[in-house]
Amino acid sequence: MPANPEDRRQSPRLNATLDARLDFSVLMRDAEPSAGGVQHLRACAGHTVNISADGLGVVLHAQNIDEQYLLGAEGSMAIELDLPNGLSIEIQATPVRYEKLAEGYLIGARISDMSERNRGLFEEYLREIAEQ
Repeated sequence: MPANPEDRRQSPRLNATLDARLDFSVLMRDAEPSAGGVQHLRACAGHTVNISADGLGVVLHAQNIDEQYLLGAEGSMAIELDLPNGLSIEIQATPVRYEKLAEGYLIGARISDMSERNRGLFEEYLREIAEQ
């Protein structure tokens, strides 16, 4: 049982130290297309706060993100995460919670999809930082 009963995470999060903090760019899609069937996209940059095999805590450095992009299950984020070895991986994630900060938004997101190659690189990175 987790030390804090409020902590419902399925896998432990690894906090991003200065050495493990990762930069990323994200493409966020509307939860639903507009009346004309057009899907709006918004691109922004940020950094990780914590990561796990199942989710990420990230800060998006943007003041003008419409909160509709953060409202949950139907919306999705395509995150391009820059690993320290110089490789980038793409992660599909769903925002599950957010908090407005002075610098943008802190977002908790559940990983919803990742290619097999990217999953292998991501898990290798998680093992490396867990051993530090």
